[in-house]
Amino acid sequence: FEGIAAADAPETFVGTLRGYQRLGLGWLRFLQELDLGGCLADDMGLGKTVTVLALLEARRTEKGGAPRASLVVAPRSLLFNWKREAERFAPALRVAEYHGSGRDEVLTSLDAFDLVLTTYGTMRRDVAALGGAEFDYVVLDEAQAIKNAATASAKATRLLRARHRLALSGTPIENQLGDLWSLFEFLNPGLLGTLQHGLLARARKGDAAALDTLRRGLRPYILRRTKQQV
Repeated sequence: FEGIAAADAPETFVGTLRGYQRLGLGWLRFLQELDLGGCLADDMGLGKTVTVLALLEARRTEKGGAPRASLVVAPRSLLFNWKREAERFAPALRVAEYHGSGRDEVLTSLDAFDLVLTTYGTMRRDVAALGGAEFDYVVLDEAQAIKNAATASAKATRLLRARHRLALSGTPIENQLGDLWSLFEFLNPGLLGTLQHGLLARARKGDAAALDTLRRGLRPYILRRTKQQV
């Protein structure tokens, strides 16, 4: 391993990625190659959606294409933004909304789509149906929505099946270190052990050595840039 290199968006991507977005795309490809889940934690406004769309468009254009559709779970208020950004930057992606009446038809014809958009509420209510499908990527937008591991939404996300898992959140830790456990139990199940025992538990109790080890151990799985940095 010699480091993570920036990656270019495919030629079919409309627009130009900024330097830090190209590095973000390279990091996402690094995770993909190693079958690891990760959290893109850039500040709001730095283009997390655009970077993920470049990744999904790259998957579509690879030899043979993506093996199946990808699923994005987002707050209801952001569904229109995802659809609009996909139409603008990756118009070749076949996008469907799994939300509202008639959504059952989407699951019965998943092969006809590259990207399926749904809300946390719909995902939670329909987890039995969604959990029966297999996706290429499952992406959680505003992933702090599952910071409490005991909630129905957090439990439901862990039932979704996908080859790759990503989380997007400018605030992966909102209140306490325990927020990380819920996030990583979705991204890389078992990585942090249990919430009550192990490294994370010691870090939560103020163990400085455990906190430093946790910080270094999670560094490959979280990419965060602030507006000041870029």
